[in-house]
Amino acid sequence: MERIISRANPKYKNLLTVSRPRQSRPAGLVFLEGSRLCQDALESGVVAETAILADGAGVAARQIVDQLPGQVSRYSMPDTLFAGLCDTEHPQGIALVCRSPVLENPAGPPDSQGLYLIAEGLQDPGNLGTLIRTADAFAFNGVIITDGTVWPMNAKVLRAAMGSCFHIPLLMMPDIRTIAAWLALAGIPLLAADSRGRVLERTSWPPSAALVIGNEAHGLSETACAACQILVRIPMPGKAESLNAAAAASILSYELMIARRGSNFS
Repeated sequence: MERIISRANPKYKNLLTVSRPRQSRPAGLVFLEGSRLCQDALESGVVAETAILADGAGVAARQIVDQLPGQVSRYSMPDTLFAGLCDTEHPQGIALVCRSPVLENPAGPPDSQGLYLIAEGLQDPGNLGTLIRTADAFAFNGVIITDGTVWPMNAKVLRAAMGSCFHIPLLMMPDIRTIAAWLALAGIPLLAADSRGRVLERTSWPPSAALVIGNEAHGLSETACAACQILVRIPMPGKAESLNAAAAASILSYELMIARRGSNFS
């Protein structure tokens, strides 16, 4: 394991660059910090290129590094240098530089029986992470993310998703028109929550659909509204005027799961 003891070390400078999403994204890389996140990524098949251990790393972190293939580069460094790579207040002493699991282009047509979640212009990392975790929980086929949405490999998104970023396909596409055209290849309708929509009886939900969630402040774009074949309203008999994006997505995702699987699930 190669030792780094100075911020002036060129390899440390390179790691510092890769730890910032603006630099890691164009390179197709992602910086992961923390034992649980690193372990989830590896167990899901994410390919590690570099491992970094702080001097204060615990036994679990060291075991993760010990199990990596021999070709993975390994670095150790003082805790203070390691902390400079991380955006958490109390780093756990282990980080991996991995190949990003985000797909920049579809590998093929969508699943004609699939469920997809579309994030259009979401800005809050916690919301996007929760949406990804929700889609994973309800066995969606993928999450589609438009340009203008927070990067799904953002550290705060990764923490909110609790490992789900590695369990479900994440696909980047430029805009809602491109997404709608791709989904049309399999006849999958776009669905969104809207105050102008109707309350659907449980028997009326489509067995396959793509659920569109819009920007937290402005909601769906006009283009997205026009592209949606189904607009639904969530009944709210209480006094709250609205639900936030993550809460609405959870309710609608559950209903879509029920529609696809019927009552035969556990």
